[in-house]
Amino acid sequence: MIRPAAPAEAELLLGVMRRAFAEYRGVLRPESSVFVETEAMIAEKLRGGGGFLAVENDRPVGCIIAELKDDRGYPMGYLGRLAVDPALRRRGLARRLMVAGEDFVRERGLRVVEIQVRIVLTGNIALFRSLGYRETARESHPGYAQPTTLVMQKSLE
Repeated sequence: MIRPAAPAEAELLLGVMRRAFAEYRGVLRPESSVFVETEAMIAEKLRGGGGFLAVENDRPVGCIIAELKDDRGYPMGYLGRLAVDPALRRRGLARRLMVAGEDFVRERGLRVVEIQVRIVLTGNIALFRSLGYRETARESHPGYAQPTTLVMQKSLE
């Protein structure tokens, strides 16, 4: 079951994120910020936008955070922190969480949604492409000369 997440559930989302991102420790350069984010930071994101929690047998097993932003010169949705418990992957849960996030953005009248994904995570990039996302930019983390992140967008029209 996928349901909206409340700011008071930030600890649950952060736990899912850290379990899901644990396999990337030592792989991502720089390391994912999920390991330095706090419950308060996640709660603030949930207050400013929307979040969704996937639950199986009363246990949190996946999540995504949907935010509204306009830092590219036009209003859009931003989906971040997609996370699925490693034991439950390849069952369509990530796809369903993405759809929940896209619906959140669409219901607010926005027609573009953006994600960012690390270039080395080719499986994640393939998932996003299969969902209709296309690369719009490559960006580098501070201190890195080469791009580390793909910016991808999807039209919701």
